[in-house]
Amino acid sequence: MRVRLTARRRDADPDRPDGLLLFLDDPVTGLLPWFAIAFLVGPLSFFNASVVALAISALLVLASKLRGEEAKMLELSDLVFFVALTIVAALAGPSLISWLNDHADEVANVAVALLAFGSLAIGRPFTSQYTINRFPNASAKLLAHLDRVGTWIWAVALTFAALAGGYGEFVLPDLSTNLWTGWILQTAPLIVAFNLTIWVDRRALAREAGEPPFPHIWALLRDISFWFIPSGALSLIFQSAPDWFGWLLVAVGVVLTITFWALQVREDGWLRIVASH
Repeated sequence: MRVRLTARRRDADPDRPDGLLLFLDDPVTGLLPWFAIAFLVGPLSFFNASVVALAISALLVLASKLRGEEAKMLELSDLVFFVALTIVAALAGPSLISWLNDHADEVANVAVALLAFGSLAIGRPFTSQYTINRFPNASAKLLAHLDRVGTWIWAVALTFAALAGGYGEFVLPDLSTNLWTGWILQTAPLIVAFNLTIWVDRRALAREAGEPPFPHIWALLRDISFWFIPSGALSLIFQSAPDWFGWLLVAVGVVLTITFWALQVREDGWLRIVASH
């Protein structure tokens, strides 16, 4: 039996891949409100960022309902949390709002990391409802494996993001480092987690289907290496490090991306499309 690598339509053409379903059935979708509150406070006030996060949470729940499904545990957790947070933002005094404006990203990172570890502790990884929708004909054993591995990856990544943010906010005295500890070093583990979970899923599904391991490690490294380029560009734009360091990051990103792309092509050939049977 060949296991599908994409989400499916829930209509008369169930074998046709659907990009919207694939997006909605990825755990990263349920984390979007948390990313919003973490990265929008600063450009927006804490209250406005909370409202945006709440709106995203409500839209995710609505999207599940429109698909004829029950809202996922993570989506409901998002909604409850951000309703409460928006009320706090509306009613809290100036001193608390000032603190939250400075540390909202850290609050969000710690909260969602605890949610990930908590879901593992109770034996219900937060990725489980997403995984079964993406791979409806995979075995129960494979689904459980993907859930455990995927949730651990996200939990560790979110912990690293929280540590980077905490170091920048509570240890470093120089606000010029905020781009690194507030954005780049918090975003990097999330990018790695997103790419790594997709790579792990595809490898496990290929193995389950009795196929050669695919994609190769070079494909994962290529996708991760690309992000050196925008990191270097941001460093140059906001002057958060010497210019030579920003240009070095861009150059390293370009060289590594091309190198790993070439190695991936040599190892696996050009992009393969595996037909479902």
